[in-house]
Amino acid sequence: MIASVVSLPIQSWGVRLLPLLAALLAGWIATPAAGQTMPGFYRAFGNTGTTRSRHVATAPESFDLPAAYVSASQFADDASLHAVSVSPDGKVLVAVGDWGVIVRSEDAGLTWRNFASGVDVALCDVRFLTETRVVAVGGGYEPVTGLSRGVALASDDAGRSWHRVDSSDATKLHRMAIRNSFDAEPLPAGSIEAIGDDSEATTANRFHSFDGGLTWLEDTSQSIESKNKLRDWLRQDVLVQASQSARQTKGEGWRVRVGTHGLIERSTDNGETWQPVRGADRGAAVMFVAASEHSVPWALIGREALEMNRRVVVVMDSATPANSETVRLLGRLRHAAMRLGVGRTDWCSTATSEQEPSASLLREHQPAVVVLDADLPASTRDAWVSATLDDSNFPRTASLIRKQPRRVYTSELQFDSAGSSSRAVALRSDALLSGRAVLVGDLALDAMMVVTPGMAVPDSVVVSPVPGTSTELRRDLSLTGGLVLASGQESSAGTTDQASRRRLQIATARMSQLTRLKDLLLDPGLRPKELTDTLEVLLPRTASEDRARLLWWLWTQTRAAAQHASAAKNVMHAEALVACENIMLRTIVDAAPVDSVRRWADCMLQARAESFERSLVAMSQTQPGWLASNANGTQSRWRGGASSREGVSNAGGGSEMAEQQNAVQPGTHWQAQSLSPFAVKPVTYESTTKTKTPFGQVGGMSAPGASARLASASLASGALDGSLPTLPPMSQRSNWEYHPVVMAARRISGVGAGPLSEGENSGMPAATRKQIALPSVESRPRLDCELDDACWSDLRWQRTDDLMFACVSDQEYLYVAIVDAGVSAESRPDGTRPSALELWVDGDGDLMSSFRFWCDSRGNRESTVDGSVRWQPNWYVALSGWGQAQSNERSDAEASSNLGPRVLAEIAIPITEILPRPESWSRISDQFAVRVRSSQNRAPGSADSRDGKSTVGTEGRLASDFQALPDPQHWRFYPTPSE
Repeated sequence: MIASVVSLPIQSWGVRLLPLLAALLAGWIATPAAGQTMPGFYRAFGNTGTTRSRHVATAPESFDLPAAYVSASQFADDASLHAVSVSPDGKVLVAVGDWGVIVRSEDAGLTWRNFASGVDVALCDVRFLTETRVVAVGGGYEPVTGLSRGVALASDDAGRSWHRVDSSDATKLHRMAIRNSFDAEPLPAGSIEAIGDDSEATTANRFHSFDGGLTWLEDTSQSIESKNKLRDWLRQDVLVQASQSARQTKGEGWRVRVGTHGLIERSTDNGETWQPVRGADRGAAVMFVAASEHSVPWALIGREALEMNRRVVVVMDSATPANSETVRLLGRLRHAAMRLGVGRTDWCSTATSEQEPSASLLREHQPAVVVLDADLPASTRDAWVSATLDDSNFPRTASLIRKQPRRVYTSELQFDSAGSSSRAVALRSDALLSGRAVLVGDLALDAMMVVTPGMAVPDSVVVSPVPGTSTELRRDLSLTGGLVLASGQESSAGTTDQASRRRLQIATARMSQLTRLKDLLLDPGLRPKELTDTLEVLLPRTASEDRARLLWWLWTQTRAAAQHASAAKNVMHAEALVACENIMLRTIVDAAPVDSVRRWADCMLQARAESFERSLVAMSQTQPGWLASNANGTQSRWRGGASSREGVSNAGGGSEMAEQQNAVQPGTHWQAQSLSPFAVKPVTYESTTKTKTPFGQVGGMSAPGASARLASASLASGALDGSLPTLPPMSQRSNWEYHPVVMAARRISGVGAGPLSEGENSGMPAATRKQIALPSVESRPRLDCELDDACWSDLRWQRTDDLMFACVSDQEYLYVAIVDAGVSAESRPDGTRPSALELWVDGDGDLMSSFRFWCDSRGNRESTVDGSVRWQPNWYVALSGWGQAQSNERSDAEASSNLGPRVLAEIAIPITEILPRPESWSRISDQFAVRVRSSQNRAPGSADSRDGKSTVGTEGRLASDFQALPDPQHWRFYPTPSE
């Protein structure tokens, strides 16, 4: 309006200004009527373009991976709806849902029309503010970084047209309220409040709009009590109540509710009966039940939903109750599943629920096929099988289709090329889906980059009938092959977009590319230059929408191969693969057209360049030799670190004693080295180098920037020769720039540096992790797994995963005692003690790179940096000799009972090996972090090593291991001992 006024002749200005001034005056004077939720100013200007032109988001960044095999338009009629709202006059209804779908009704919900939203993410809530102003909110999650991203839309014409507004600093917004209905803190009348995910930078989860939904701001003054209350409310709303309050609205004499697969129902008897007006008789054809986020068969889900056009639902049946992270985890699962055409993703916990969630979910969705995760606990799996075979849970089946047996399968991810049995069918990741012109492995990779980015794509998904059921093994292309499905169990989303010949050619070419690249990485004679040459040829020939996907697949495969080569003692191969990791990171920054992936790679490069742990190894290619002087003055050089079999004896023992020490027997105490100052008379150490290394200065860490120079030299070979177009600068995100782990990687502050009091909230950076006192001991404890030394009494024991540990120190060593806390047989499938232990120590406070000490019950041990970089420090460990043989001797009654606490190991590590000195440039905080956990991985070459096959799967790994950024919740922070 203002622009049109300026363009008029001067004599006409007064004519055009009169309505503008009158509307402005009326807006300021107007008093909000009963039920009105907008100030009069916005009511007066709701239909003008003035505020829109000022507040509309300019060129918003798309945070999803480009995917040519799917588009939002294909799901306009099938997308699940999450919320519905009615205008104040009761005439217009607007509903929102997945894929940015917006539907609108002008006749009290009898008929509905689709309207374009301009976004393709999930919209979670919608509210009418006036008869014309409507606001919708939602969001999604970035691939790799996993950052929660908020999206807000506004309409000035009662939902006919929409524009994206400024919500760049918001996380995914789940629910809206008017006039602060979430808690009792007062807000100005007409303000809109939204609850979202916790901010990565500030942990705030409340967002405000004071201008009718046109801009959204984080509540920087939110109290800790308010945050906790909103987390509890959101957990109940998302997990328990399934957001029923937002899915339903009412008017004069009618009610309307929305649901899964685009269903809309209407009632005229106050909800006693419901009649479908859109999406009648729609239900799931296949239901997938997963035990955790890292065992979801994404490739199989994508094939059924996109290629076979089956309606699919996914259920995550967790073995543990919901916690503060469950809402975000479920959000990432829903986002990834939505991108693969899944209609709904639910969460339940059969193991901890007093009811039977399996029966209620089956009655709701009525699937013809149920696919159970092989990692589900036996009792949970039995409950699902029993509920699936119970006809009472399928009341609608008989009225829709003829009675036929329901199928129950199990799915298992395989990370090697081993063939499946005759009772199973394998879907390989390099299989081509011709209807969508995409490899099934690409479908899995796209989902895993959001949910578990640190996990390598499995080679195949193996499907087999559940033993004891009448399910037949069919080798049809679909799991529902041979079944007569109801019309509502099939989707029409894929029939409108057939794959072009070009896309088929691209997908076919990638089938051979992936095989060649994997063979290159597994070649023991690999040279980093070979990878660079391959990328220079391959990337220019790769479609731009596939480039980020290909580079991330290659990164995960390189990491997995490096860890396996390091565990297999293939030193040269492991070193080459570590160099290839740096090449891949540099290539991702230069060539991946997705900003979130580039931001992560850039941060990882900087973290590696400044890492104390990696610099210690890189600048000391030959580790200093340490001599132990015994009582009679003789010396023996310790060469251990790679394996227990490399331990050497003292002068009095000879090689025969070393062999006796290496022959580990279950149930006996065992030392990782034949010579230990903690089992014999204390000894003194001196270095073979001429100059003694000062405290914390191992590896020449005295000069600032030394590691940066080393890293720049090692990364120089990773740059390509400019064969790709130059990408624009990466966009900046406050939640990323002020993420505590990112700030630590950039040497700005340690994770949780700068302690806060219990009731404070400083905004940025996030609130700190509480430090745990590190007792200082006067006398050195004896490593004998008895814990009878005085230093282990009256300690605060920490619990991570299923293990407990405690730490003490003196001026020379850090001591760690590890105890099995006692778990039920259901927590470990074999009902035994853990097969191996892992101790992680982060000395410089960034959590991006850490020392890893690993040992198993047989006496094998190794030490690495991040699981792949070989390292040979001087450390000692005593093990209690627990093992599989011990559990085999137990009676059946003992096997069914819980395993009680037991000391597993005592470890001593020189402080100079793991912590930088106080004045070192690499020390960014006065604390270090420790993580202790169990591991199921066996040492290569042992009887349980799976014949030397790569262990890149999920066995023995925590959910946080598959995230691109470390989770501080899995670490315990201690103050750094003074010099």
